[in-house]
Amino acid sequence: MHYQPEDGKWQLGGKAKLLFELQQQMTPEEQDQNKRALQEFLCGYFSSGDCNNALGDSISPLKATPKGGKVLKVRWALPGSGKSGSLRLVVVAYCDEKRVHIAQAFLRRDDPTDDDVRDAIDDM
Repeated sequence: MHYQPEDGKWQLGGKAKLLFELQQQMTPEEQDQNKRALQEFLCGYFSSGDCNNALGDSISPLKATPKGGKVLKVRWALPGSGKSGSLRLVVVAYCDEKRVHIAQAFLRRDDPTDDDVRDAIDDM
């Protein structure tokens, strides 16, 4: 199945403060472009039909939540920012519900530890 961003529900968690801060530095057009690019990238991964495998260095499946979500570590470069401006996102995908929750965001230099990931998804 080929997923489009409009097919699902996209949520940004309160612990993803870094994304909120970065949005404040962007124009509304840049915010929309970055959001759409990330959604399309994740939809491409979900459309592959195998959310249990890594996608190169970009997406690493970590584990599942008690409520059935798949936890992914996503390496995401903000368009136009180069490798040094990239982020690490903790994403929880609820495939059956077509819902994606961005639980936490880290700067590239602050690669999340297992404890960071657990903290990001503790209520999911």
